[in-house]
Amino acid sequence: MNFNSLKEYFYTLYNACLLRLLIAMTLFLAIYYMSLSGMVSPYIQEESLVDFLRYSYLALILITLTIVHLEISRRLKSHSQVVGLGKKLDQYYFVVRLRMKTFLLISFFLATGFFFTGHEWFTIYFAIMVIWFLFQWPSPGRVSIQLQLRGDERKMVMTKGEAFKF
Repeated sequence: MNFNSLKEYFYTLYNACLLRLLIAMTLFLAIYYMSLSGMVSPYIQEESLVDFLRYSYLALILITLTIVHLEISRRLKSHSQVVGLGKKLDQYYFVVRLRMKTFLLISFFLATGFFFTGHEWFTIYFAIMVIWFLFQWPSPGRVSIQLQLRGDERKMVMTKGEAFKF
């Protein structure tokens, strides 16, 4: 990722995160609107099958999030050992992209579940995913903690480069 300043880096990072969040929300809200307006009716209406799908979706989501969390933790640990703030931030961007792609994939997965069943629990799962995504937002403080930045690197990231301007 090419950037000229830390402000530009975080601007680009935030835009990428926000774009993925809005894509997921737009898709889910479109399906939700079509379902509520009666344009689309649920294909699966048998209660036992809906319950099975509801719980299996939850299990698959939790398994996926756990695997991604462990992979991201492993990557962040190795990225924190890299010399140079620019290289660390470049590698951090790819970690954030993995997290965003996972969120987008799970959102599409939940949207299909809601589309086929029309069950309100898929909406609750989606809301929890959005909240989880917002807790994972790559703020300067979170970047500093996750990359284990110290000293001048931490100060540089926390102030988005303003601390060392003349």
